Amino acid sequence: MSKDNLLIIPYVSAHGKIILESQMNHNLSMLDAEYIKESANLEQENMAFTCVIGDKIIASAGIKKIWNGVGEGWVLATSGIWNHPVTIARAIKKNFENVARKNNIKRVQTAVHSQYGIGIRFAKWLGLYNEGLMKHYGLDGSDHYRFARIF
Repeated sequence: MSKDNLLIIPYVSAHGKIILESQMNHNLSMLDAEYIKESANLEQENMAFTCVIGDKIIASAGIKKIWNGVGEGWVLATSGIWNHPVTIARAIKKNFENVARKNNIKRVQTAVHSQYGIGIRFAKWLGLYNEGLMKHYGLDGSDHYRFARIF
């Protein structure tokens, strides 16, 4: 499908529930999803969006405001992302930057599982920098990298 078939809509918690109940895009994504099972907590006005192709929710992403000027970046994606990887990746990058700027977010940070190579490459492609390894950060005791971007 062409990117003309991509629809960007505001994120609502029902989108997160659909993604978490669907097949995630990577087995390590399921571990990371443990942190955000309460997808309703990710719903903040003008802070998140969902990528839809056809009638299918493919991915949602956004920034969860921690405090003034600082937010935690997040992405949830179904296995359907592999059918449209470039289109969805570009949409996430563009809208991620727009959300940060429109909401006066100066720092976006996220945690990426240390074994999740695709996630690490994606964080770097989004312009985030690796600030270091967080030992035993995961709910399962796994190590994660802290990535951040300053706007």
